[in-house]
Amino acid sequence: MLYGMQTVPVTKFQEAKMEVAEMRILRFALRLARKNRIRNEIVRYMLATRRLGEKLREWRLRWFGEKYIGQKMMQMTMPGKRRKGRPKRRFMDNIGEDMRQVGAVEEDTQDRKRWRKLTRCGDPCCKEKPKGK
Repeated sequence: MLYGMQTVPVTKFQEAKMEVAEMRILRFALRLARKNRIRNEIVRYMLATRRLGEKLREWRLRWFGEKYIGQKMMQMTMPGKRRKGRPKRRFMDNIGEDMRQVGAVEEDTQDRKRWRKLTRCGDPCCKEKPKGK
């Protein structure tokens, strides 16, 4: 589901739809039905996985942190006139939002160790036990 998604500007609605599909796949893998009423956090903990949005954020930030590709993406402009109405969501809109969420600034991309530490949010090795059942 995540193949090639690091370059796509995803809206909140699209991200929510992908997370629903992900949970259906995870529940299918564990042979759980919705009627069992097991929380999503518990299912993710059982499979040692993080939310799709966190994984997607990590991939986008990792991809943006690469010097050559990130600089090229920032300088891209689309040819032709812009359509009427609200502007479409751009790659840099997603990156700016992701960087605010992890507390990073553009200068952090130069320090690779710091950048890696800030962007590793979808890694299952940093999981914590959910509250509840």
